[in-house]
Amino acid sequence: MANIQIRNGQIKDATIQPGKIDLTATFDYSSGTITVATPTADAQAATKAYVDGLVADGFQAGNGITINTGTSPDTISVKVAADGALSFIGSGTDELAVKVKSESGGSITRDADGIYIADSAISSAKLAGSIANAKLANSTISGKALGASLDALSDGNGIADFTYDGSGVAAIAIDLDGSTLAVSANGVKVADLGVDTGQLAARAVQAAKLDLQNNLDKFTGDNTATFFDLSSALLADFIVCDVYKNGLYMDQVASSPANQDEFTVSATGGTGGVGRITFGAAPSTADVIRVKFISAT
Repeated sequence: MANIQIRNGQIKDATIQPGKIDLTATFDYSSGTITVATPTADAQAATKAYVDGLVADGFQAGNGITINTGTSPDTISVKVAADGALSFIGSGTDELAVKVKSESGGSITRDADGIYIADSAISSAKLAGSIANAKLANSTISGKALGASLDALSDGNGIADFTYDGSGVAAIAIDLDGSTLAVSANGVKVADLGVDTGQLAARAVQAAKLDLQNNLDKFTGDNTATFFDLSSALLADFIVCDVYKNGLYMDQVASSPANQDEFTVSATGGTGGVGRITFGAAPSTADVIRVKFISAT
């Protein structure tokens, strides 16, 4: 069957719809003239407004942003200062993160929840000395707030006068009454020669504590000598001396003995000042004189 052709003159104007045109086909316009009608100004304005609405606005770099138009497509980058606190991390350096510094004494660190101060991170070197007392866990001493003076101490018996409330240095010294006690570099001690009879109770000193010994000297009369020097030193404050002549006890007098049966005792007399027995008259030749006395050991 022969092809049926519908020519241009047979088609009514404005009757072919866009869907009826095969845009994949090849059209030959060499034998004819195609006339394209120029749209009106209103139509052009409307078309431009429509197209502008479909095209995205251009980009403009702001602070910290750079746009490289030399690449295809254009590259938008973030400016990161060389000494700043932000940096890109990860194998592809595709994650922007805050840099944290680790140092001796602790550091600020980060985890999935954000930035935080690490445990035990704040050392004394990081403190400016401006922590308020109220911020301390233990802000009192013996019930007194830090910065406040302690209750005043006062001296009692045996303590030299002083005052102290914690605001300054105070020296505490022992108050010594009399000369019995003394203070040395090693502490309190009995002063040298400090114990007198007034410090001793009656019958308090036992014999074992006495540095004494009994002595017995023997002399022979020659009808000339009136005095005899002892062999050991008498105690000036504790003279105990008994004298026997031919076994008979002689009388001791304070001074001026009358005859050979009376005598005096001198603790500082005699050769070497050890002690001397002096009779009122010289004992007879061959008289045996025995002297019992106490001396220091």
